[in-house]
Amino acid sequence: MLHKYMNKKNLPKAGVLLFLALILAFPASSYQGAKKGLLLWFNTLLPTLLPFMILSNLIVYMRITAPLSRILYPVFHRIFRVSKNGCYPVLIGFLSGIPVGAKTTADMMERGELSASEGQYLLGLCNNASPMFIMSYISLTQLNKPDIRLILLLILYSSALVSALLWKALTGSKRKVSALSLSSENPAPVDTGSRFDFKKVDKSIMDAFDIITRVGGYVILFSISAQIFSDIGSHNGLFKLLILGFLEITTGINKISTSALSMDMKIALITMITAFGGLSGMAQTNSVISNTRLSIHTYMFQKLLHMIVALIMAAVYVYFT
Repeated sequence: MLHKYMNKKNLPKAGVLLFLALILAFPASSYQGAKKGLLLWFNTLLPTLLPFMILSNLIVYMRITAPLSRILYPVFHRIFRVSKNGCYPVLIGFLSGIPVGAKTTADMMERGELSASEGQYLLGLCNNASPMFIMSYISLTQLNKPDIRLILLLILYSSALVSALLWKALTGSKRKVSALSLSSENPAPVDTGSRFDFKKVDKSIMDAFDIITRVGGYVILFSISAQIFSDIGSHNGLFKLLILGFLEITTGINKISTSALSMDMKIALITMITAFGGLSGMAQTNSVISNTRLSIHTYMFQKLLHMIVALIMAAVYVYFT
């Protein structure tokens, strides 16, 4: 009888019921996790991501991406192997972080400005932790090593490029990014108007709030999960620290940075889980690409590649310094 219900269709339902049971069994941990997640969203994500989301939406709706892309293309095409339209997602993604890079890529695909193959490539390339998160939260607040902030930024962003190019090479010609024009698989643009009007501003604001609210929900849920897992047992061993990091990177980074591990090990592990982005980041990304042809399973493979490359680079750095 148990086997009858334990199939792929019912596993998500069982997971939801298990999560509810854990919240009821660990009310104090659930409260602390929800509180931490809410404060993280309100104090960090809301003020840093929301302005980027609103302005990025407005730039896309007003088609300002075209002149920006013409300026960036000579350099970005050589470095990142992207088309003209692919330059803007790289720029905004590297500046703002998860999930703004994914949201911008999805929006431009919806408007027919990117092919599905290039969109998938860009998803793995530009949807990463933000520079402020890497240089401020990780380097200064958690590791208390301001001297490595630029090194960490370089490792994480260069490893994103290396892993994206590696993914493109592994997937062959079907995923080859065109630098010349849009693919014929693209639909016609939704709206060709580029003039400013407040309807575009209103839509940009509402779309941004929709995304940032969903991001907040995922952050809270995964913060609860991480807090419950952290409070089970008293020993924070290496395996437990890694699980926490893979659940939600903010909590995982905090636990690793305050552990008894050596500084070299802390840097390597934190770089690895930051490159992966955590299951929380995966869920946030899925929420903004769910209505497109972008694949979350392919994105997970891309982030696993990114994680491996970043770990190797971090290991080389700590070994030679």
